[in-house]
Amino acid sequence: MIQKTFRRGFTLLEILIVIAVFGLLATLAVLSLNGARASLRDAQRVSDISVLRAGLGQYWLEKATYPVSDGMALGQSGAGSEKLSNAGFVAAEDPATPVYLDRVPTGPKVGEYYQYRGGPNGYSIRFQTETKTDIGDANVYYAHATGMDNEDVNK
Repeated sequence: MIQKTFRRGFTLLEILIVIAVFGLLATLAVLSLNGARASLRDAQRVSDISVLRAGLGQYWLEKATYPVSDGMALGQSGAGSEKLSNAGFVAAEDPATPVYLDRVPTGPKVGEYYQYRGGPNGYSIRFQTETKTDIGDANVYYAHATGMDNEDVNK
């Protein structure tokens, strides 16, 4: 009589297929998560720019001018642009009052700063998005008192 033996376990092929499926699922999850993170960073950028525009609007109402600068990285430590006060963009420890923005926002990534250029009648704040947003595709944009667009001019 022939005796049948049953082997318990999985074949090598079955194990390799399961590993491949898990690898594919993990890759898709990471890609999806990275896209979501980029969208969140863009939402933070747009929010930061709105805060900056509101602070500059208050500055304009008080002084009838905007802070004058040929270019500065907003919020960068040691750059003298960490808060917005009656004296314009100043260092965090500067005692100038009133203060319109106690802390100037910086970009969501480490070392990312918004670039400000301004004159008496207008300003331009440069920022860059990573994904499609309400203002358009992933691109470099400039915020002004009148809105946001692709024009690097003070207005």
